[in-house]
Amino acid sequence: MRPAARRRALPALLSLLTCSLAFTLASEDVKKEVTPSKNLEKSGISKKNDIDLKGIVFVIQSQSNSFHAKRAEELRRGILQQAADLTQELPRVLLLHELSKQEGAWTILPLLPQYVELEMCKFLTFQPGHSFSVTYNRNSSWIFFCEEETRIQVPELLETLRRYDPSKEWFLGKALHDEESTIIHHYAFSENPTVFKYPDFAAGWALSIPLLNKLTKRLKSESLRSDFTIDLKHEIALYIWDKGDGPPLTPVPELCTDSVDAHCATTFHSSLPLCGNPVKKEDIFVAVKTCMKFHGDRIPVVKQTWAGQAVLIEYYSDYAESSIPTVDLGVPNTDRGHCGKTFAILERFLNHSHDKISWLVIVDDDTLISISRLQHLLSCYESGEPVFLGERYGYGLATGGYSYITGGGGMVFSREAIRRLLASKCRCYSNDAPDDMVLGMCFSGLGVPVTHSPLFHQARPVDYPKDYLSHQVPISFHKHWNIDPVKVYVTWLAPSEEDKARPETQGFKDEL
Repeated sequence: MRPAARRRALPALLSLLTCSLAFTLASEDVKKEVTPSKNLEKSGISKKNDIDLKGIVFVIQSQSNSFHAKRAEELRRGILQQAADLTQELPRVLLLHELSKQEGAWTILPLLPQYVELEMCKFLTFQPGHSFSVTYNRNSSWIFFCEEETRIQVPELLETLRRYDPSKEWFLGKALHDEESTIIHHYAFSENPTVFKYPDFAAGWALSIPLLNKLTKRLKSESLRSDFTIDLKHEIALYIWDKGDGPPLTPVPELCTDSVDAHCATTFHSSLPLCGNPVKKEDIFVAVKTCMKFHGDRIPVVKQTWAGQAVLIEYYSDYAESSIPTVDLGVPNTDRGHCGKTFAILERFLNHSHDKISWLVIVDDDTLISISRLQHLLSCYESGEPVFLGERYGYGLATGGYSYITGGGGMVFSREAIRRLLASKCRCYSNDAPDDMVLGMCFSGLGVPVTHSPLFHQARPVDYPKDYLSHQVPISFHKHWNIDPVKVYVTWLAPSEEDKARPETQGFKDEL
């Protein structure tokens, strides 16, 4: 589909929120599973600013991959059950991936100006007899966004939001800030990076309807300027702040990522996913991209740190060196891009490796990765599905572009994804084209979605806020610049007894 057609097909999140906030979203199946047990007036929740659950629209930042869709649906049902315990009128709980098939839906901002039409119902669960309205609901006050692993205490969240006047412009969340200027934020606020606050999506974040309307008006009058989406939470905060013409993030202590504070309205499920037994090491093939000039400094770091965890690993270079050993793919080294080398690796894996190897991981020679944690994570994905997994970036998503997995943090492919890719005619336009972006463009054309995991990292630990990393079990980091890579590996990624036995992660299997 061409970009213009994609834009016309956009059923929009914010249009839904500003123009169509009065419909009942819950399906009959969900309604049967939630049972009202007490009334809002008896719950002890105050009436300050007088909003109730029908004044909040929940938006779960979900993904279409089967594992993530199931996790988001579990959260939706949990929110609705809590709501039923407080009031008979259920709130609207939306899954982002169900609202739009447009690839850039995850970036949220491009969807805001679109208007809801009656055909929107094809994206919603709609049964005869349900209430469905496309009129503006004046009782709606807040849009609350959260991730699929955010845990919400609905009564506490309602009490928290009642402290803020919904007739004013509010941008609420758990505040993060950079300790030093970082490349992933284009070195913004380099003189004092701590001054700018942006939300930790894991804790949830909220926009008041007046702010929502202001953003919608602005987006209709001017297009988004940035071609790249790298760190969405920072970029959304920058857009809302608008160089001081918009509100800054208001830190809300009740929006949390840990459960230390008894007053938290949200927490975050920070365990490493495990959906049954970890994937066997023999089912993961690791390809390391390198070149002759880095054989002497980067490859020894790989071997000293994580390479021992991998049973199947090869080093692909422009020069065959038996002491490592490296494989010369016959593709000249390029200073950037490496698309020709990456596609040669994909073809070698599909045509020459054993058919039973389910997963391919392609990393740079300065990537630090935990294979044992990757084994846990991959237990939650079906290798028979076309899976393209890692840290997601975006290019041109405001105008029909594509998402891609950034290469430095590691790119994970299921065999089925590679099979579909190579069966197509999509290839590099040059050997030095950016491999990760070309792959994103190709998979977009094939209708294979990029699957995001924040546990992969394109940059170094020092490039991320400490509070952000504190609720993660990271799988990878990238770059050796101005750090001791061995120390970073030992501190952040080395296997531990906790990694080997992690009983709490069994909850992923049990809940699903």
